[in-house]
Order: sequence, then structure tokens, then C-alpha cells
Amino acid sequence: MRGEDVLTPLIDEHAHWFHASPMSEKDFMMASAESWRENEVKSDVIEMNRWRPFYLYLRKLMIRKFGDNFMDERNRKIKDDPVRYVGELLSEAGINGIVIDEGFGTKVHEIPLPIKRLFRIENIIGELFSLSFDKALEKFIETLRRKVKEEGYAGFKSIIAYRTGLPLSCDEGYALRDFNSGEREWYGRKAKGFRDYLFCVTMQEASRMKVPFQVHTGAGDRDIKLNESMPSILTNMVRKYDGTIIFVHAGYPYHRETAWMSYLFPSVYLDVSQVFPFAPLGGYHVLSEVLEVAPFTKVMYGSDAFEIPEIAWASASLFRTALSKVTDELEEIGVLSSTERKEVEEMISFKNAEKVYGRFNS
Repeated sequence: MRGEDVLTPLIDEHAHWFHASPMSEKDFMMASAESWRENEVKSDVIEMNRWRPFYLYLRKLMIRKFGDNFMDERNRKIKDDPVRYVGELLSEAGINGIVIDEGFGTKVHEIPLPIKRLFRIENIIGELFSLSFDKALEKFIETLRRKVKEEGYAGFKSIIAYRTGLPLSCDEGYALRDFNSGEREWYGRKAKGFRDYLFCVTMQEASRMKVPFQVHTGAGDRDIKLNESMPSILTNMVRKYDGTIIFVHAGYPYHRETAWMSYLFPSVYLDVSQVFPFAPLGGYHVLSEVLEVAPFTKVMYGSDAFEIPEIAWASASLFRTALSKVTDELEEIGVLSSTERKEVEEMISFKNAEKVYGRFNS
């Protein structure tokens, strides 16, 4: 950082519902992890998670803020007023608004900031198989329109990369064939062609209603189909797309694909969530490599925070340090002037998110 007294505001463009509740340090550590839990596998997950780079960083931040007995102090504050505790953390981090993907996690209490919600399309797909193909499509489209026009959702989200992989085509015949197939996976009916087609329908509806469509790309938790999550799979779909599609997590570890696609195609935006904060050193490298080519107007900050508010809080700290370091380098080699540097930092921190989602008013 350069010693500014006032933090540049942040919009956390990709997060999930989180809340504050008293817990042990072990539970706190595991609440910040994406791995298997103790009761899900026979292997020792505690030791590996204790030595995650992010948890080591988070623990040091907590000690710096609350002292060596940080869990006792944390729990005391939360028992007094959990919403106030969350608000104080987010205010300290300079976070002024959050985009929530409601498809993961549960709302336990208010997050005391302006919130914009996204509807995850996979939440409705399972119930469509009880209908005819035509009625299923009709209900799906009606649901998308209602979510935006009547229920105030700011856009859509898909995790198709966790199900059947990113789609290759929008073939209605393929969709009908797979809709009628009984093949099943752990999440229900597989129906790849049908799921691909609904993804394409969502792109069309998002464009028509002028709302963004977030798509999970790249690494994720233990269910991800990593080899089918590469952003370049979507090249033909976004080549001339006239809506706004956001590749979350920058498609890491395929973030250079995403950056290049954002450079070529007007519709493609990206965020750097998940690498911030879960890859503390990698976040800097990803941001640096993305900004080798991506237009500065196409990159947004996000944390992928879930379950506990400290993820969002720690992520903001890591991001600010990395952004300052990267813009230092861009200024040093002559890409940015000092005036442009400030403008770019504001774009990535909050202005691009406001352009995509609208203002985050209290």
C-alpha cells in the first residue's frame, strides 16, 4: 500500500451467505476450508487444513486484531451482537457492497451492507424433469423472468462445471434426447444436453433483460470437473454474445485464457475471487497475469466468501496488497501514469462492479 488514509471502496462481486456464530478454533478453521469435513472421509483433514496458506494468514490477522485468545474475544463479540460484529469487520475492510450467489449457504442473519442477489439456475433444474420437455422449458424461462422482474434478483449464476462440464453447444435435439434419458449422477438426472441448452437459454434471457450471468470456471471444491471447466470451452458461445458474462475465479488455473477472452470479446468479464483469499501468494500472480492483457474495465474483485465473515475480511486485505503491488509494477514500466493508476485501482475495486450490477445503495 502507499499509505493512503482512506481505503478505496471495495465491491465484493462474488460471495455467498455468511454469518457470525460462536465456535471453537477447529470449527473456525474448517469453516474457512473447501475440503472434505471430518465426518466425510476417514483421512486426517485437520492437519492439512491447519497448514493451508490461507488459514495461517487468517489466524495471524485474528491474533493481530483480537490477541492470542482470539477465539474467546471473537465469540464474546458475536454473542453480544452478531450483525454488528459482521458490520464492523466489513467496514474495517472497506467493503461497501456484496453480490451474493444464493445457491450455496443459508441466510442466518442480515449482512449490514447493500446486497445484490444472483439466482443460481441449477436450483430449479431438478424439478423440471417431472414435466414435458416443452413445459419444462416454459417453466424455466418463466422462473428466470420472475426472479429478475418481480423478486429483484440482479442476474444469474451457473455451476454447470460442477455438473456436466461447461457446454459445447446449444442443440435442442440433443437437449430433448438427454431430457428423456434416465442416466443419473450424484446430483440427480445427468441430462447433459438439456443442461447445456438451459445454459444457452439463460444467456439469451440475461441479454434480453440486460442483467449479468456469472459462470463458474476453473478450480472449485471437491466436486469440480476441472478438465471441463476451462473458459476456452465457451469461446464459440461468447464470440458474438451481446450480453454480459462473468467468468468467476478468473477461470484459475486457466486465468490466462479468461484474460485473453476478455481482451477479445466485449461480453466477457472476470473476477479474481477464490484466488483471493484461498491462494494468498497466487492471488498476486493471478492478478498480475490477468492484467498483462485484460482491459482494466473488465476485471472485478471478489472473495468467494462463505459461512464465516472473516473470509471476506481477510480477502480484502490480501487483495489490496496485491493490487497495489501490481499497479506499482504497471506504473514502473510505463503502462500507467499516476493518475491512471488511481483510476484503474478504482475500476477493479468497485467501479466495474457498479457498471455491471448498478449502484450499491444503502
